[in-house]
Amino acid sequence: MPGPPGPGQEVTRDEPRILAQMLAWGFTTIFSTSHPNPDLEAFISLRRQANEDAAPMPRFFGVGRAISVAGGHASQPRFGSFLPTSADEARANVRTLHAAGVDGIKLIYADQAHTGRPPVAAMPIAIMSAIIEEAHAVGLRAYVHAPQLRFAKEALRAGADGLVHSIADAPVDDEFIDLMKKNRASYTTTLASYHAFADVAAWMRQLRALDARGAVPENVTARFQDPNGAKAYHAFFGTFPPDNLAYARANVRRVFDAGIPVLAGTDSGVTGVLLGVSSQMELVLLVEAGLTPAAALRSATLTPARVLGREKDLGTVEPNKLADILLLDADPTIDIRNIAKVHRVVKGRVVYDPARLLGTSR
Repeated sequence: MPGPPGPGQEVTRDEPRILAQMLAWGFTTIFSTSHPNPDLEAFISLRRQANEDAAPMPRFFGVGRAISVAGGHASQPRFGSFLPTSADEARANVRTLHAAGVDGIKLIYADQAHTGRPPVAAMPIAIMSAIIEEAHAVGLRAYVHAPQLRFAKEALRAGADGLVHSIADAPVDDEFIDLMKKNRASYTTTLASYHAFADVAAWMRQLRALDARGAVPENVTARFQDPNGAKAYHAFFGTFPPDNLAYARANVRRVFDAGIPVLAGTDSGVTGVLLGVSSQMELVLLVEAGLTPAAALRSATLTPARVLGREKDLGTVEPNKLADILLLDADPTIDIRNIAKVHRVVKGRVVYDPARLLGTSR
């Protein structure tokens, strides 16, 4: 879903159009870890609409509003985050989200120093712990933005159920692996956003090469490949350190090899992380990080269905499951880049021509 705007951009709230685009790129289920509209009723309404079989959108799940702290990451008004100042207030925020009907709780627990920019305020550990404890008390999983090893371990010790970014400031160690296993926690990769933040011009060239249909308007990628456009982008977002990009890639393989559930995620909607094509590229990056094509595909199908507790309905093509199917013109288990060769998308037994979806969604 939409992320923070870049220089000169505004936040878009045309979620049905955005979701229609994602369906055209072959994604029949979406999980959003942040919804910038503070109106939770709007989030639930969109969720209800998208989960209808006949809706030309992916099935949609998410956390509604994230929880951060004043001065921290995602604390600006455009994010719509809750900003509790005490553990009691944080618990109340969790209860509000639960009453609205969200599918999980998302909290920000990081100072963002892994980005190479000056650190920001981090959530006090007492508030972080209270959020996770309250989430469990109301029966929800707690997903944590903690891309730094120290913060991730603290969140896991407090009972976190999943990390929504790869660890990017150091190699993960045995203690981290043990904590993930103890919590049965999931690990969402977001290599796409890290690549964009590291070198947006090179990232645009990668996306353009994968976009066999030419579905991304050329002016979009050209804007960030232009030296002035790339300079403005990195002035706004900073430049992700090369060592940290290498850590993130290596950590994905270490975590996967340890048997921890790995989920393909991108931060789609953040400026430079282009809708649809970036999610396809995430699977390519997972294979480049050492996963097999089949394992990368599971990270976007069966594994997230299991984490959501929806494996009886979603994740594989089997009798009595929902009829959500992606038809490709070439085999992605032979070459993962074939994931871009989308022929038709089936959601709820309705067959969609992706070209028509993109034509009507722009």
